[in-house]
Amino acid sequence: MSIMIGKEGRVVLPKRLREKFKVKEGDRLIVRQHGDQIILIPVARYTHPTEELHGSVEPKRLIDEPKVLAREFMRKKLRKEFV
Repeated sequence: MSIMIGKEGRVVLPKRLREKFKVKEGDRLIVRQHGDQIILIPVARYTHPTEELHGSVEPKRLIDEPKVLAREFMRKKLRKEFV
């Protein structure tokens, strides 16, 4: 398959590829060079990115009170800096 570079370097992806990779108008692609090749990588878009990330990292241990732990950490750090 070959395509032509249009005015201002624009590239039109064939419909078959747009449908296969679910790429539509306004989507972003990462452009990479690998040797003498140009590689286009679709960028995933999420409606609710924080919800998509939920559960993607397994904590080493559960923290009952994250704010208390954070405050203790900062107190220790400040003590070391000012001592």
